[in-house]
Formats: sequence, C-alpha cells, structure tokens
Amino acid sequence: MVVDTTGFSPRLFLIGAQKAGTTSLAYLLDQHPDIAVSNPKEPGFFAAHYERGLDWYRSCYPERLPRVLLDASTGYTMAPVHGQADDLVPRRIKQHAPDARFIYVLRDPVDRTISAYWHDRRAGRALGSLQQAVSTEPFYADVSRYHQQIALYLAHFPRDRFLFIDFAELTADPLGVARRCIAFAGLNPDAAALDLGEPKNAAFQFNGLGRLFFNLFPDERLASRFVGAVKGMTPAVLHRAAKSMMTKEPDRIAEADRAWLTGMFAGENQAMESIAGFRFYR
Repeated sequence: MVVDTTGFSPRLFLIGAQKAGTTSLAYLLDQHPDIAVSNPKEPGFFAAHYERGLDWYRSCYPERLPRVLLDASTGYTMAPVHGQADDLVPRRIKQHAPDARFIYVLRDPVDRTISAYWHDRRAGRALGSLQQAVSTEPFYADVSRYHQQIALYLAHFPRDRFLFIDFAELTADPLGVARRCIAFAGLNPDAAALDLGEPKNAAFQFNGLGRLFFNLFPDERLASRFVGAVKGMTPAVLHRAAKSMMTKEPDRIAEADRAWLTGMFAGENQAMESIAGFRFYR
C-alpha cells in the first residue's frame, strides 16, 4: 500500500531530557484518543535517520492518524552528540513543521548525569569512575547543559512554543503533568482516563545474577526486546519477582563527585532557570 506523506509531520515533540521521565510521560500521553506516539517511541528521524525519508517516518505511526502525532526523541537535545551541525535538528523540524510545539523535562542536571552514567554501567560499558566517565565522554555533561541545548531551538521557534516541565513535579504528579501537556497540545485533557501503571525505567543496577543474564545477549537493545516479549506473556507479579532477584539499588555517589558536577552546571542552570521560569536544580 502506498501512503501519501504530503504535508506529513508530527507537530508535538517531547525532546528531552534523557533520563528525565520521558518514557513515562509519553506512555501517559499515548493514552489520549487524539494523540499517537511513534513506534519506536524515539524514531530520531530529524537526527540520525533523516536520510530514510518521510515514508519511513510515516511508517512509525498508525495507519489512521489522530489529530496530534508525538515524536518523543530525546536525541533531539543531544547536539552535537550525533555529529551534526549544532542547530541541524531544529532547522529540519522547522522546515517540516513550522508550527511545532515542544515539551522539555528539566531534571537536576547532576542527577540526570549520574543516572545516564549508571545506565551505561548497567549495560556493561567499562567507564571507570564517574569523574573519569564525564571527563572522557562529553556526552554525559552536554545532555545536561539544558540552556545550551534549548538555545538552538529558540533561534528558530518562539518561547511560547515550549512547555518546560520540572522533573520533580512529574515524579510527584505524573497525571497532572500529563494533562497539562495535553492542554498544551490543544486537546481536551479530560478526554482520557490516564493510568501510569508501574514506574517506567526506574533506576537500578544488575547484581551478579542479573549481569550473568544480561551477558547472554550481544547488546542492550536485544536484551530489552527479549525482556519486553517475556513481560507481554507473563503476569506482572513474575516481572517484579524476576527484577528483585537480578537487580539492586544503584550505589551512592560520593559527595565530592556531586559537588564537582554542581559546580560544572552552575552557570547553565541559572541561564536555563531564567527561560523556564522555575528552579529545577538543588
């Protein structure tokens, strides 16, 4: 079947930040009858997959399109991680969707950086200490420099196209935040009964048994697909039991490391606070 992609483009983007609850928020927004989240949740079309063309991008959404299409690619606020010119993603979005709106969740950048570090440690990457990892891989700090990232968008879109969400508020009242995002998209927040269910992507580390299991797979994505398939065929009580057997709480980060990161982000935080209108950091 040939699908007409003339004029096709999502108009609502959940652009970040990574490790700031975007999976849970996208899950809630997808429950609204007039919103469709892409499959996969993060198609990354305007960053890593632009050369695939609109036909591929269109295939990430259902055949029957609702009023609002949501692209929840946190990679859109990872410039210049993907090697593009800094403002390439917002320029591409403006070309296809000049009336686009953006949702950006602001998590304390120290906590976000630590969470990203543990995510990669969990995947088996040999990173060394936190300070070694952040010093060696600019990615960890760059994604937490919210003002640096959002300034690239503000050069192409007015401030009123952005809804900034405090991660602490999202954690405390996910349903209320989701309704605010729905209203921001121009839809009726009361048109859906929202249910978060179990927390999505909660922080954890593998214990010895979990690491043994994870090492059976060649990469993290394949392991996640296998786990997702098993979860779809088994009761939730078994999911929780298996996770408790194979995981543990992340180790505490030394206060010296926290202080080091806090100093690193101080200027960025103040600049971003002036745009967002609220304090999102400790």
